[in-house]
Amino acid sequence: MWLTSRACRSFVAACVVGLGACGAADPQQRDVADVEPADTAPRDTLVAGADAADAVDADGGGPAGDGDAAASDTAVSADTRPIVEPPPGPCPPATPVLVGHVPNARDLGGTPLGDGARVACGQLFRGAPLKNLTAAGCDELARLGVKTVIDLRIDGEVASNPESACVFEQARVIAAPMPIPYSVSAGDYVTDLHATDAILAAFAAFGDPGAYPIYFHCTYGRDRTGILAALVLDLLGATRAQILAEYRLTELAGFGSYPDSLNAALDDLARMGGAAAYLRSLGVTEAALDVLRARRHALPPSEK
Repeated sequence: MWLTSRACRSFVAACVVGLGACGAADPQQRDVADVEPADTAPRDTLVAGADAADAVDADGGGPAGDGDAAASDTAVSADTRPIVEPPPGPCPPATPVLVGHVPNARDLGGTPLGDGARVACGQLFRGAPLKNLTAAGCDELARLGVKTVIDLRIDGEVASNPESACVFEQARVIAAPMPIPYSVSAGDYVTDLHATDAILAAFAAFGDPGAYPIYFHCTYGRDRTGILAALVLDLLGATRAQILAEYRLTELAGFGSYPDSLNAALDDLARMGGAAAYLRSLGVTEAALDVLRARRHALPPSEK
């Protein structure tokens, strides 16, 4: 179930310092997040206030093909280009948003980066679908000012659980479907890293200065969302440990995490030269990358 605010703050503080302390859930525990067939409606248990145990398969086994990649402090890539007009900040890392309305939703703002900067606040949000929002939930979404929603689900998932009507009234919704990672394995994560059409659609939005703030999601905001968040954070200059720590914050929602699988994708990303090199190879322009790079907040030395 949802953690108390005090427990949440303690867990977040441990996570952002380093991955090793971010172990509230067994990383080998298998749950159903992001792995249900597209022709089956996702279970109704994964909503605000639902018992996390209901989101776990009965067998409790680890995902097939997770791989044995170990977490590393090695940066996937380190971009040293000048920062372009960073928005104001800073803010606390991993701030929950849409609390009581959308599970596993948080601001990437405040996430530490390798050079001492942080992700700018209120610009990039990740989480679960914006479905079944009440009037209060719609009001909260409006307060966040979200202008663009990137939906990483395939058509069957979208049809089963569409975004709320108020989402379309407020924001442009971009379809960027990635394959469902049924086994949440290393291979599944690497496959989603190479879902080039989806990545190009997402980075077309990230490269548009008028698109922000942006909210991106898959079915439960963990696997496919984690891959896209890893690309974003790597481009912004996060180390591998920082990327993994941010990913594992999903454990707060009771959905578990698969760091070995994400590590495999990060290994593949490093082999390609990091996010910037990979995105350039797909045709994303340097100007578009700089728009996303502007979503950094450079802290003065006294605040680092």
